[in-house]
Amino acid sequence: MRGIWVRLAIAGGLLVVAFIAVFTILNQTVYTPAGFIRNYLDALARHDVAAALAMAGPTPTSSAHDDFLVPDLLGELESFSVAETDADGDVHTVAVEYRMDGREGRTTFRVEPAGAVLGIFPTWGFAASPLARLEITVAHARDFTANGIRFVASVQDVPSTYLAFTPGVIAFGHDSTLLEAPTQTIVLGSPRFERTVSIDARANAEFTALVDEQVHAYLDDCAAQQRLFPVGCPFGQVINDRLHSDPVWSITAYPPVEIEPTPVPGEWRVPATSGAVRLQAEVQSIADGEILPFDAEMAFSVGFVVTFVGANEIVVTPELG
Repeated sequence: MRGIWVRLAIAGGLLVVAFIAVFTILNQTVYTPAGFIRNYLDALARHDVAAALAMAGPTPTSSAHDDFLVPDLLGELESFSVAETDADGDVHTVAVEYRMDGREGRTTFRVEPAGAVLGIFPTWGFAASPLARLEITVAHARDFTANGIRFVASVQDVPSTYLAFTPGVIAFGHDSTLLEAPTQTIVLGSPRFERTVSIDARANAEFTALVDEQVHAYLDDCAAQQRLFPVGCPFGQVINDRLHSDPVWSITAYPPVEIEPTPVPGEWRVPATSGAVRLQAEVQSIADGEILPFDAEMAFSVGFVVTFVGANEIVVTPELG
């Protein structure tokens, strides 16, 4: 019996030692501010949005959009290292060095006690939300892309606030049939600074070609009118003598097309630029009746208003001064 009690005592002692060791390890790794941040970053690396949001806590503001808090928008968190660097009372500052989408970065998070498990293992939560705020304005369009995903802004040309995980890397832009905006990449290191993003959609080559085609067609229709002052057109010619033949117009230089946005949503304009036209006719002198050729080239100036009447359909209207 004595041997049994000795073995039981040794086993009990080993259990106590094991419990103390596990307790110590858990308190020094998992249930620490650094361990809490490590779990949060592990969730981001797994693209586990639900777990990351549960750890992040309440969103900083109810007016901000949560459209970016989705797995497809998370970058690839390739590696990270975590270290607790400072403590100010109950609030601990945890430093993180990471590599995401091929970019190196460093940031800090503030962590505070949030309770205990079984009354012995402390739990932690964010003292300041890890969600960054981005103020995004989409100029001259409603939609934009973030990491290749299409979103629609609430209002064109008006800032809207979105929340995003930190750390993070988001590439913004616009790419549609007739408009484009250059890609700009925002690195979300610290959640404490609000970023301002302006996505400026401009006419692309297809839009310019489409307007140029309609401008050419309009001027060709003007030139087809056999009258000295074609109706609704930017050119005309006074001749004091009598016409002996129908006037013949031909466009010798079409005005270049450069498209600019206007303050009116869905409206663009081509500022007035110069073109050239040639007029040929036979005229009869009122003084002596002699018939002479008239052949002259003259400059004209015209601008246009371009209005969208569908997603990819436009109407070009001349502005005649």
